[in-house]
Amino acid sequence: MEVERLSEASRAGEPGPLRHMTEIGTLYGTHHYQFLWFADGPLAALRNDLAKEIARSSEHGLPLNRYHYADITSGTVPEPMLELLLTDAFLSQVQDRYRGAVEEMDDEWYLERESIDPVTVLHALLEKGGNLESMLHALWPQTPEYWALVEKRATLAAAEDTNSQPVEPGPALKHGATGARVEQLQARLLGPGAHSGRFDESLQQSVATFQRAAGLEADGIVGAATLQVLNATRFSWIERLDANLERWRWLPKHTPSTYIRVNIAAFQMRVIENNIEALAMDIIVGRPYRETPIFTEEMQYLVFFPYWNVPYSIAVKDKLPLLRQDPAPLAAAGYQARLAGSEAFVPVSDVDWQNVRPGQFSLRQLPGDKNALGKVKFMLPNQHSVYLHDTPDKALFKKTERTFSSGCIRLAEPRKLIEWVLKHDESRYLPEMDRLFESGETVTAYLKEPVPVYLVYFTAFAVGNDVVFRRDVYARDQRIIDQLKASDRTQRNTQATTAGLPATH
Repeated sequence: MEVERLSEASRAGEPGPLRHMTEIGTLYGTHHYQFLWFADGPLAALRNDLAKEIARSSEHGLPLNRYHYADITSGTVPEPMLELLLTDAFLSQVQDRYRGAVEEMDDEWYLERESIDPVTVLHALLEKGGNLESMLHALWPQTPEYWALVEKRATLAAAEDTNSQPVEPGPALKHGATGARVEQLQARLLGPGAHSGRFDESLQQSVATFQRAAGLEADGIVGAATLQVLNATRFSWIERLDANLERWRWLPKHTPSTYIRVNIAAFQMRVIENNIEALAMDIIVGRPYRETPIFTEEMQYLVFFPYWNVPYSIAVKDKLPLLRQDPAPLAAAGYQARLAGSEAFVPVSDVDWQNVRPGQFSLRQLPGDKNALGKVKFMLPNQHSVYLHDTPDKALFKKTERTFSSGCIRLAEPRKLIEWVLKHDESRYLPEMDRLFESGETVTAYLKEPVPVYLVYFTAFAVGNDVVFRRDVYARDQRIIDQLKASDRTQRNTQATTAGLPATH
């Protein structure tokens, strides 16, 4: 029997078009190599339902060829082979809907994807029967924010194509520029027609309006970042949505009703209380060469007027060259050093830094107005030494894209978060909050109930009834997009090669 022969081949490790060769071999062995999807098999009535669900999964950014869709719907594949393709497609759908399709996640992603055994799900369908559609639907992320992205994707997919000419790459365009690229810019922003080719004040205002809507610095200058967003098509927006839908599938399936979410790409922190947004504020995140990582931890305490214990990498890479040049400015800012073999901290101006090597010292900064952490830090102990804190550099919040930190999260309005945290915790420190925030005294307030904090990275996300896009400041989207495309191509090539046909390229 063909099913038995192919199952034996899978156990022997022979190449084939199936992603789940080992599981399929075991599965059909358990069922005595009988058909499941044909003849009088228990799933025969669900073949069309599975094909429909595969088609629907493309609306979530999953490539159809990953699930043998063309073969399943062609009507030309022999039943024994089609039997295995259907089983493999079902197992793949279960796995990809639940935990995502790509292998390599974002750099600095430290949230572990949850596992699922797709064979167990298939056994449940075999043993209990039921609705295949509802069973597979339940595996998608069930948050409204995920479904907002799905809806936006459908809207873009149904939109008509536009033939607006992109703006060719080149030097930044700004007020006073002229030429063909300015005409392209005018056509891109203002629509087709006769244009002057002059970058005047009106065009500068149009550029700034576009930049504000796109979450870019509204300087009225078309640099590389603005040009990237300006030249995007509906197809590139769909790809961006696909990358963010995939990220949602990587996240834990269940989040608490009350937690703090930091969206690094949006430069925003949100407090969710009983599933409703209770607070939102602007934040500053890590520079592109010191990216803020993606992880989850619990906020356990906050410290008023904290010391800043300078991380080793920052002390060596950033501070040591400055100290060797002139320690006086850092001494005036309250920096102290402890040398190897000593227990005491001394002002950095008391150290001969020309003779100090990496690993021979540690740094800290005294509490005060110049402290890098500002007046308060919110501690969620983690391996990355990343936490939320105040900052003395308030002017940086005037910027739209705020990648200025060394990885930690700087808060625009720390007092509001202090108030929410202490009120939520029913803390004894709540009545003293204003005094503590101005006292200069170092006080640690431990929480009775830690607050979960999720650091995430979404370049497309729901805001009210709409979905907005933000520039991919850490350049993470394209890796996901490329993997989804590569998965589609690999599946087509593998199927063609297995069938004795030339692979597509």
